[in-house]
Amino acid sequence: MPADLQKPTPDADGMQEFELRVGPGGGRTQRFTGRLIAESQQVTKSGAEVVQVYLSRKGKFVVHRHYIDWNDFLQSGKKSYREQKEALAGARAHSGQSDFAVFGEWAKGLKNWRDLVGFGDGGAGDYTLDIVETLEELRDRVPAKAFRIVSDVVHNPAEEVLDI
Repeated sequence: MPADLQKPTPDADGMQEFELRVGPGGGRTQRFTGRLIAESQQVTKSGAEVVQVYLSRKGKFVVHRHYIDWNDFLQSGKKSYREQKEALAGARAHSGQSDFAVFGEWAKGLKNWRDLVGFGDGGAGDYTLDIVETLEELRDRVPAKAFRIVSDVVHNPAEEVLDI
């Protein structure tokens, strides 16, 4: 399972350990203890960006960004398509089985759509992780919607018991 998709178990105060991808293609990871408090996704003509904001155990804000440029995505997809097509053709040529059986065996090797388009578990795009101390520093680093959510979480209790 990819590092940024792990679902750790939270402790009593909602904190859990996260291991997030960083760097070009997400080739490295960084680990910390905290809780996810906001997420924002934006898709444009040039690419897509996912921004996640965590509150660390020490009260700092951790901003994790994943940006994919559509041009990179397209190039990777074309390369993977050629490789997968050649692999299927090679398996078909060296097999005495029916086309359906060969396709079934080839498809078992594909875990999900990311494998088909060439991303697999290696990731695509650029990943960054920034740590900021205050809400004011955070304001210019995240989309407005994510900032409103973070601000609300910080200024209001996580759970409120109503005496009604």
